[in-house]
Amino acid sequence: MDIRQRRKEVENQLAVLLKQVEGMDNKIRMYLADRQNNPHPRHEELVEKIQRFRIDPAISNKYLETLLDNLQWKVYYHTHAWKQLWRNAEAKRREARKKEFAGQNGQKGNPAKDPHDDRSIYSVDRLWEVQKQKLEGLGEHAEPEVKDDFVRRIKQSYGQLASEKQEGEEIYMTFDQDEKRCVLEKRKRGG
Repeated sequence: MDIRQRRKEVENQLAVLLKQVEGMDNKIRMYLADRQNNPHPRHEELVEKIQRFRIDPAISNKYLETLLDNLQWKVYYHTHAWKQLWRNAEAKRREARKKEFAGQNGQKGNPAKDPHDDRSIYSVDRLWEVQKQKLEGLGEHAEPEVKDDFVRRIKQSYGQLASEKQEGEEIYMTFDQDEKRCVLEKRKRGG
Protein backbone atom coordinates (compact mmCIF):
# COMPACT_ATOMS: atom_id res chain seq x y z
CA MET A 1 0.00 0.00 0.00
CA ASP A 2 1.49 3.32 -1.00
CA ILE A 3 1.58 6.51 1.08
CA ARG A 4 -1.43 8.10 -0.70
CA GLN A 5 -3.60 5.07 0.05
CA ARG A 6 -2.49 4.95 3.68
CA ARG A 7 -3.20 8.68 4.07
CA LYS A 8 -6.65 8.19 2.54
CA GLU A 9 -7.30 5.33 4.96
CA VAL A 10 -6.39 7.54 7.95
CA GLU A 11 -8.55 10.35 6.54
CA ASN A 12 -11.48 7.90 6.30
CA GLN A 13 -10.91 6.67 9.87
CA LEU A 14 -10.96 10.26 11.13
CA ALA A 15 -14.17 10.97 9.15
CA VAL A 16 -15.85 7.91 10.70
CA LEU A 17 -14.80 9.00 14.21
CA LEU A 18 -16.12 12.50 13.54
CA LYS A 19 -19.52 11.07 12.52
CA GLN A 20 -19.56 8.96 15.68
CA VAL A 21 -18.89 12.07 17.81
CA GLU A 22 -21.65 13.99 16.07
CA GLY A 23 -24.11 11.11 16.58
CA MET A 24 -23.11 10.57 20.21
CA ASP A 25 -25.04 13.57 21.51
CA ASN A 26 -28.32 12.01 20.41
CA LYS A 27 -27.37 8.56 21.78
CA ILE A 28 -26.58 10.06 25.19
CA ARG A 29 -29.84 12.03 25.31
CA MET A 30 -31.85 8.95 24.34
CA TYR A 31 -30.11 6.80 26.94
CA LEU A 32 -30.58 9.36 29.72
CA ALA A 33 -34.25 9.78 28.81
CA ASP A 34 -34.98 6.03 28.88
CA ARG A 35 -32.24 3.81 30.31
CA GLN A 36 -34.37 0.69 30.17
CA ASN A 37 -34.89 0.71 26.40
CA ASN A 38 -31.74 2.36 25.07
CA PRO A 39 -28.20 0.94 25.20
CA HIS A 40 -25.47 2.75 27.10
CA PRO A 41 -23.80 5.12 24.61
CA ARG A 42 -20.25 4.09 25.59
CA HIS A 43 -19.06 7.63 24.95
CA GLU A 44 -16.06 7.29 27.27
CA GLU A 45 -14.66 4.55 25.04
CA LEU A 46 -15.07 6.74 21.96
CA VAL A 47 -13.37 9.69 23.70
CA GLU A 48 -10.49 7.47 24.79
CA LYS A 49 -10.11 6.00 21.30
CA ILE A 50 -9.89 9.48 19.77
CA GLN A 51 -7.48 10.76 22.40
CA ARG A 52 -5.18 7.78 21.78
CA PHE A 53 -5.40 8.05 17.98
CA ARG A 54 -1.97 8.55 16.41
CA ILE A 55 -0.93 9.05 12.82
CA ASP A 56 2.05 7.04 11.64
CA PRO A 57 4.94 9.54 11.28
CA ALA A 58 5.88 7.91 7.97
CA ILE A 59 2.61 9.09 6.35
CA SER A 60 1.82 12.12 8.48
CA ASN A 61 1.27 15.45 6.78
CA LYS A 62 -0.13 18.85 7.76
CA TYR A 63 -3.61 18.03 6.45
CA LEU A 64 -4.00 14.80 8.47
CA GLU A 65 -2.56 16.43 11.60
CA THR A 66 -5.07 19.28 11.24
CA LEU A 67 -7.95 16.81 10.83
CA LEU A 68 -6.85 14.95 13.96
CA ASP A 69 -6.38 18.18 15.96
CA ASN A 70 -9.84 19.40 14.95
CA LEU A 71 -11.40 16.07 15.91
CA GLN A 72 -9.65 15.98 19.29
CA TRP A 73 -10.71 19.56 20.07
CA LYS A 74 -14.28 18.76 19.06
CA VAL A 75 -14.27 15.75 21.38
CA TYR A 76 -12.82 17.87 24.18
CA TYR A 77 -15.69 20.35 23.96
CA HIS A 78 -18.34 17.67 23.47
CA THR A 79 -17.03 15.77 26.50
CA HIS A 80 -17.76 18.74 28.73
CA ALA A 81 -21.27 19.04 27.30
CA TRP A 82 -21.89 15.31 27.75
CA LYS A 83 -20.69 15.43 31.37
CA GLN A 84 -23.11 18.28 32.01
CA LEU A 85 -25.96 16.32 30.41
CA TRP A 86 -25.09 13.36 32.62
CA ARG A 87 -24.89 15.50 35.79
CA ASN A 88 -28.24 17.11 35.01
CA ALA A 89 -29.89 13.73 34.40
CA GLU A 90 -28.43 12.29 37.63
CA ALA A 91 -29.61 15.32 39.61
CA LYS A 92 -33.08 14.88 38.12
CA ARG A 93 -33.11 11.17 39.04
CA ARG A 94 -31.96 11.90 42.59
CA GLU A 95 -34.66 14.53 42.96
CA ALA A 96 -37.31 12.12 41.68
CA ARG A 97 -36.09 9.43 44.11
CA LYS A 98 -36.12 11.91 46.97
CA LYS A 99 -39.72 12.85 46.21
CA GLU A 100 -40.65 9.20 45.89
CA PHE A 101 -39.11 8.37 49.28
CA ALA A 102 -40.66 11.43 50.89
CA GLY A 103 -44.05 10.39 49.51
CA GLN A 104 -43.63 6.86 50.85
CA ASN A 105 -42.64 8.04 54.31
CA GLY A 106 -45.77 10.18 54.45
CA GLN A 107 -48.05 7.28 53.41
CA LYS A 108 -50.14 5.35 55.87
CA GLY A 109 -49.95 1.60 55.97
CA ASN A 110 -46.97 -0.42 54.84
CA PRO A 111 -44.10 1.93 53.97
CA ALA A 112 -42.39 -0.89 52.05
CA LYS A 113 -45.00 -0.69 49.31
CA ASP A 114 -43.75 1.20 46.30
CA PRO A 115 -46.33 1.02 43.53
CA HIS A 116 -43.74 1.96 40.88
CA ASP A 117 -41.00 -0.52 41.65
CA ASP A 118 -41.53 -4.11 42.73
CA ARG A 119 -37.76 -4.56 43.02
CA SER A 120 -37.55 -2.06 45.90
CA ILE A 121 -40.15 -4.08 47.83
CA TYR A 122 -38.08 -7.19 47.26
CA SER A 123 -34.80 -5.51 48.12
CA VAL A 124 -36.02 -3.96 51.40
CA ASP A 125 -37.60 -7.28 52.38
CA ARG A 126 -34.36 -9.01 51.41
CA LEU A 127 -32.32 -6.58 53.52
CA TRP A 128 -34.64 -7.30 56.46
CA GLU A 129 -34.01 -11.04 56.00
CA VAL A 130 -30.24 -10.45 55.81
CA GLN A 131 -30.35 -8.49 59.07
CA LYS A 132 -32.32 -11.29 60.76
CA GLN A 133 -29.82 -13.89 59.49
CA LYS A 134 -26.86 -11.83 60.76
CA LEU A 135 -28.49 -11.49 64.17
CA GLU A 136 -29.21 -15.21 64.34
CA GLY A 137 -25.59 -15.89 63.37
CA LEU A 138 -24.52 -13.78 66.37
CA GLY A 139 -26.91 -15.68 68.63
CA GLU A 140 -29.19 -12.64 69.01
CA HIS A 141 -32.88 -13.47 69.11
CA ALA A 142 -34.36 -10.08 69.95
CA GLU A 143 -34.81 -7.77 66.97
CA PRO A 144 -33.30 -4.29 67.54
CA GLU A 145 -36.25 -2.79 65.63
CA VAL A 146 -39.58 -3.81 64.13
CA LYS A 147 -39.80 -4.31 60.39
CA ASP A 148 -41.70 -1.05 59.70
CA ASP A 149 -39.01 0.94 61.55
CA PHE A 150 -36.30 -0.94 59.65
CA VAL A 151 -37.96 -0.22 56.28
CA ARG A 152 -38.43 3.47 57.15
CA ARG A 153 -34.80 3.79 58.32
CA ILE A 154 -33.35 2.01 55.27
CA LYS A 155 -35.45 4.02 52.79
CA GLN A 156 -34.59 7.27 54.51
CA SER A 157 -30.90 6.34 54.57
CA TYR A 158 -31.01 5.29 50.92
CA GLY A 159 -32.72 8.53 49.90
CA GLN A 160 -30.09 10.56 51.74
CA LEU A 161 -27.15 8.59 50.31
CA ALA A 162 -28.60 8.57 46.78
CA SER A 163 -28.96 12.35 46.83
CA GLU A 164 -25.31 12.76 47.88
CA LYS A 165 -23.90 9.98 45.69
CA GLN A 166 -21.12 11.05 43.33
CA GLU A 167 -20.08 9.52 40.04
CA GLY A 168 -18.24 6.25 40.63
CA GLU A 169 -19.90 5.59 44.01
CA GLU A 170 -22.35 2.86 44.90
CA ILE A 171 -24.54 2.27 47.92
CA TYR A 172 -23.71 -0.87 49.90
CA MET A 173 -25.28 -2.56 52.88
CA THR A 174 -23.08 -3.61 55.76
CA PHE A 175 -23.83 -5.05 59.17
CA ASP A 176 -22.83 -2.82 62.07
CA GLN A 177 -21.65 -5.17 64.85
CA ASP A 178 -21.96 -2.50 67.56
CA GLU A 179 -25.50 -1.42 66.69
CA LYS A 180 -26.42 -4.98 65.68
CA ARG A 181 -28.26 -3.84 62.57
CA CYS A 182 -27.78 -3.38 58.84
CA VAL A 183 -26.72 0.05 57.62
CA LEU A 184 -26.24 1.57 54.20
CA GLU A 185 -23.11 3.44 53.17
CA LYS A 186 -21.45 4.84 50.06
CA ARG A 187 -18.21 3.52 48.66
CA LYS A 188 -16.22 4.01 45.49
CA ARG A 189 -17.12 1.35 42.97
CA GLY A 190 -14.78 -1.60 43.40
CA GLY A 191 -13.50 -0.08 46.68
